[in-house]
Amino acid sequence: MFKCSVVGACAVATTCWVLAACGSSSRAPDPIAGVVHQYAVDLDANYKDSITQAMALQKAVNAFVQSPSAAGLAACQAAWLDAHQRYGQSEYSRFYGGPIDQVQGGVNEWPIDESFIDYTVQTPDGGIVNDPPAYPQITQQVLATADEKGSLENLSTGFHAIEFLLWGERPNPSGGPGTRPYTDYVDGGTAANQDRRRTYLQVATALLVADLLGLEAEWHLSDSASYASKLLAGPSHDALADALRGLSQMAISEILYERLDDPFVAKDEKDEESCFSETTIDDLVSNALGIEDAYLGHYTTLSGTVLSGPSISDLVKAKNPALDTQLRQAMAAARAAIGAIPPPFDQACLAPASSPANMAVAAAVAAFQPMQGLFDQVGKALGIDLNL
Repeated sequence: MFKCSVVGACAVATTCWVLAACGSSSRAPDPIAGVVHQYAVDLDANYKDSITQAMALQKAVNAFVQSPSAAGLAACQAAWLDAHQRYGQSEYSRFYGGPIDQVQGGVNEWPIDESFIDYTVQTPDGGIVNDPPAYPQITQQVLATADEKGSLENLSTGFHAIEFLLWGERPNPSGGPGTRPYTDYVDGGTAANQDRRRTYLQVATALLVADLLGLEAEWHLSDSASYASKLLAGPSHDALADALRGLSQMAISEILYERLDDPFVAKDEKDEESCFSETTIDDLVSNALGIEDAYLGHYTTLSGTVLSGPSISDLVKAKNPALDTQLRQAMAAARAAIGAIPPPFDQACLAPASSPANMAVAAAVAAFQPMQGLFDQVGKALGIDLNL
């Protein structure tokens, strides 16, 4: 089977669609199959980059726990930011029962009850870290089994569990990231059970890498048994419907309502995604970029290589050029509106209604709202019911 790798022939312009998505040349060209193939190629490349960044985080974590220092903790935090933002670009592949939907809860769920993992001001002896009788060993299986035990917010794994372990609880209600000292990981240093905290951090990071490796394997086109290969072997229109549902649901249900409007209306700091590091705006920008790139059929790798090929935009343009232009403009405007929110996100939501910060959040919410109707029109143009 011809394989379009990240560094292969698909690097600048994927032309496999001419052969019906890299299949046999005996079949008639299928533009939809080409679009779905490009979608799979881009997503696989995104996951490969996410793994590269997660492994860099793992390397930083392993070095830190061997010899904890302020510089080592800062290196872990920087690596976490890189990994989480790259992963955020791939979340458009949710909402249609694909591989990411099977592990999302253990990879990127929030909000977290911090006291389920480690100490907080209110629970100085709380969490798995400080409960050797209940959790004598901290292993990947133990953490995976503990996830959501007793409550949906009792999250023990994933990016945000690691985020809390690296930044700690936010002590200042008026904003700012957590201030966990590196000495929480030094024997005889601050807090208790430093050895168990080191183990937890290492194990949770290793589990994250394992989950991402599993995701990428399911989008690997050289494996005929992978999810992506089976998707491409099936009806191309059904695969297109899944891809479009993922984009629309991520834009509307997730970003607009869950990640923007809910914290803006509720004024609850825990509703923002990356509350410990105070990098929620970066998350939102990554999410919006992923949606936009997937619609346009391209992806820029960590190395700077641009993957590009047949796109959903091409299909829409062929049916209704004006609609395609409207949606592309709406996506770009929404991403720009998110980037215009002054950080931190929670403080912008909590700011007075007439303040520039609060009005910037309102503008971002308003910028996403037209996409609901536009995606609905796109679905109808392509013969897909999005149920928006």
